[in-house]
Amino acid sequence: MGLELASPAGLSAEYAEKSPLALQEQVRPSYSSSWEALLAGFPASQPGDALTGYDAAGHTVYTARAGLPILSAPWIQYQYPLDSGQQWQMSAQICPGFLPEIYPGRSWDEMCRQRYLTSPWLEQRGWANPFRIAAEEVERWNQDEDAAWQRALLAAAYWWTHKDHPTVGRDTLLATLGRQHYQSRDLVIEHVAPRVLDLLPPMVSEVTVGEHEVAVDLRVESNTSFDSTSSVESLLLRAAKRGLGAVVIADRNRIGGAQRAQRIADRLRAAGKLPADFRVIIGEYIDTTSGGVLGLFLDEWVPEGMTMGKTVEMIHDQDGLAILAHPGVAGGPRVLRQMPFDGYLIQAGLFEMFRTLQILYDPALADKPALYASNSPYAAAVGLPYTAIETSDNTTEGLRRALADGRAYAAGGTYLPWMMAATIKPIGQIETVLNHYFVVHDELERQLQQLVKADNVILRTSWDRELQGWMGLDRLGSGLRRIGNRSSPLLELPQLERLALEYSYFQLSYGDGDDLFSVRARYIW
Repeated sequence: MGLELASPAGLSAEYAEKSPLALQEQVRPSYSSSWEALLAGFPASQPGDALTGYDAAGHTVYTARAGLPILSAPWIQYQYPLDSGQQWQMSAQICPGFLPEIYPGRSWDEMCRQRYLTSPWLEQRGWANPFRIAAEEVERWNQDEDAAWQRALLAAAYWWTHKDHPTVGRDTLLATLGRQHYQSRDLVIEHVAPRVLDLLPPMVSEVTVGEHEVAVDLRVESNTSFDSTSSVESLLLRAAKRGLGAVVIADRNRIGGAQRAQRIADRLRAAGKLPADFRVIIGEYIDTTSGGVLGLFLDEWVPEGMTMGKTVEMIHDQDGLAILAHPGVAGGPRVLRQMPFDGYLIQAGLFEMFRTLQILYDPALADKPALYASNSPYAAAVGLPYTAIETSDNTTEGLRRALADGRAYAAGGTYLPWMMAATIKPIGQIETVLNHYFVVHDELERQLQQLVKADNVILRTSWDRELQGWMGLDRLGSGLRRIGNRSSPLLELPQLERLALEYSYFQLSYGDGDDLFSVRARYIW
């Protein structure tokens, strides 16, 4: 039974006014709370700079004015940023000790700080917790004055790039609390990508759809994901300008970023900056125990780390659509045949591209559409490439119904170089020969799955990564050198590296590297 994500102990509007949550009432000069020092720079100049959290009934729990940490005095020590504004909702799973009615004298920091740094429910990709990343970055600034000034300059550049957006304060704050190289990358791509696109043929970057079709990017990340610092407003405006009719915000283990994007889209539409029929769809990229799943049209958060079968089931339970993110990896075609996926993504890269093109010719999978998504963590690449959905009903439900019926196809020329390379000689011939290994690999998994009556089986050997690199051509040269110096794993029989069996919520696995048996399970009750 699902445990509904709730606001802090179901705060009422009356209680919210008295709550000791950090920054709820005002920023005090002592800079004693989690975000105060970070908000002590430039004051917000527009209402959109407010950082606001809501309870389940939609009441405002707290509002903090977001400034930029650029002119901070040298004696200010940044503290751990633990603000539920990142999640927009509080969950008893994340912090069961948040009991303001029982401990009215304790602050939110005191009750939940460590939980937000260590809770497995906040992890992305199984290891990245944005709160812990922020804490590590803050500690680095405190210990290294040069690093603090470098980050201040990056924050200033980020603010200048997005200065016309009302949400610039909050976006700059979140970007500055992430990994520095992600913020640097976003700034470079934001300025370089438009110039590069101007040099490419129009078929690569243009969005062209027929009558009664809607162009949709099925996955873009926002700054709620640990590896993205993209301004949501910039992302939406860029998508509309490029000709998209809808965009799916699918962060890693989050739906709060997509919910915020919907509110920003409402404001932009009201201001006439977005078309009236432009849609923001709530999605989530979910890392399961056996691969990535893209959930579309979601109402509730789906936790990472569950088995793939249960993840798909949870998506369908809320009338969402489940898309297999990487159908070309070892075992991908078998999983696509056996589980009730609503489609699959074509990914860039020669190995996955070739394998996915083989799926396209499989008549047994003709009812599962092959789709495109940019998977972009930065706004400049939204819509490169995109999916065309055949419908004249550009409502969220109309798009969901058309996609569920398979009335969609991959569009755009961004992946054209990989598709051409996968078919021309001699590359196509090399791919065909090497692919025989993965065909046999998938069949072995299928037979083992039937033998042990498991929902899913993951079999990994010492040959998998090596041959995947050969098929991708990126490691073909080094692979041939290893053959020459007798260090290649292909010179020996394949060695078992990992075996995992999945039953409902549970995964039983064996790893040869540590010679360890383990049981893994994650579920909501």
